Amino acid sequence: MLLALVAVVVSSTAQETKIDPQVSRAIRGGRSTGVILLGKRQLFEGPKGFPNFCVQNKAAKRTELRPKIIARLKAISKVDQAKLRKELKLPKEAEGLWLVNGIATTLSPEAIRMASKSKNVKYIYPSGPIPRGGISGRVSEVLPKSKRKAFSAKGKKIPWNLKAVGADKVWSELKITGRGAVVAMFDSGVNYRHADLRDNIWINPGEEANNGKDDDGNGLVDDYYGFNFRTMQPEVIATGPRQHGTLTSGIVAGDGTGGTVTGLAPEAKLMPLIGWGGPYAAARVHEYALEMGADVMNMSFSIPNLGHTRGLWRLMSEHATAAGLVLVSGAGNFQREPKPVQLRIPEGIPCVIAAGGVDRDMKIPGFVSLGPVEWGSVRFYGDYPMPKGLIKPDVCGFPNGGYPLLSSQNKGYMDPNVRIRGNSFSGPHVAGTVALMFSANQDLTAWRIKEILESTAKDLGPKGKDNDTGYGLLNSLAAVKAALAEKKKTQ
Repeated sequence: MLLALVAVVVSSTAQETKIDPQVSRAIRGGRSTGVILLGKRQLFEGPKGFPNFCVQNKAAKRTELRPKIIARLKAISKVDQAKLRKELKLPKEAEGLWLVNGIATTLSPEAIRMASKSKNVKYIYPSGPIPRGGISGRVSEVLPKSKRKAFSAKGKKIPWNLKAVGADKVWSELKITGRGAVVAMFDSGVNYRHADLRDNIWINPGEEANNGKDDDGNGLVDDYYGFNFRTMQPEVIATGPRQHGTLTSGIVAGDGTGGTVTGLAPEAKLMPLIGWGGPYAAARVHEYALEMGADVMNMSFSIPNLGHTRGLWRLMSEHATAAGLVLVSGAGNFQREPKPVQLRIPEGIPCVIAAGGVDRDMKIPGFVSLGPVEWGSVRFYGDYPMPKGLIKPDVCGFPNGGYPLLSSQNKGYMDPNVRIRGNSFSGPHVAGTVALMFSANQDLTAWRIKEILESTAKDLGPKGKDNDTGYGLLNSLAAVKAALAEKKKTQ
């Protein structure tokens, strides 16, 4: 009996430590490691913070809410991080984040243990790489500026996947093509030289290309088309035979210049962002997208085995969503794995729109990840315990290929596409639809966008949301009509 009691006490003590298990393992050998010191104060606390915020701001306009939320997040970080830097004597090169109140830095095991004792530190997460730079670099190719022609689908091929979700009717019946919407592509870079993308590449209005200066004062030099937060360089163009970011971008906004329209929102702007490596780089990507005016961010990747760091990602996502950035991610390609670990990060986060998938016959391909998602074991959350868990995905796109994709060259298509498939391509169907919705109504809050997408989807399984297809197949036409209807109510 005594042994059992001791075991419980030790387990409880270990569980209460503020050092993440991944960080603890890293410092056992006496090596310094990169960490994020999460500050005690955050905009949201625990699982109820974000839902309560949504209720309280039900009538808010996204365009008015964004600057207020960003200002609030920055104010919290500025005050708290100044105190923490002084208290812990952090190195000057320690990088502050504002999306979450946290400081990223590399510390010795002794310094990490000391930081864990501070009442101003909520938790210590692994940061992943903390690259330095942003003060030099060049964009390898700057496109000549030209006045773009208005989009027209006349005489162009419209693939079956765009017709199946009603995107073509959004263009023809509602005259909405994505104009005015900005889609951040958190991916591997984009070949913006491609004829079907070059008119849709976002340009930083405050930056002059390749003058070696930080013209807009955001701490980054020559971020003309976006930025690579992995290398801290402005080069975001994709090269080589396998261009994941070019493929996903084509589904969002390929305008059919070469004869085939591949994009749901053929006049939306694309903001290429790169940030693989860990939560620090991901936070910088989110911050950039928010400050530079992105409306939606497509994240066609899936990260496993994050443990409690899933909670840090969730906090980042909830803060970003509150500030008006719609987050979209494909559900992943891991159906062969046991539940509940199939939907990873970021798609497993409640406020992130997880795009599952069906084929042309409305059947689920054998690789598509299914729900539910477990959050009961994650520090600071503990909601959605198994066996019920969180129902995911949210809606479905088309991951199974069979429709044209952009080629890796500067023009042309992979058509027929009989080889490339994956939920990386379900997500852009949703992101493109969101761009159309924002083209219709910029004031919709990010969480309201998700609600509309779910309520207008075409149910494919048992009535209501399920862990196979969510609420069903994406319905772009119905979603944009709903966005327009809400705009009329507020006029």
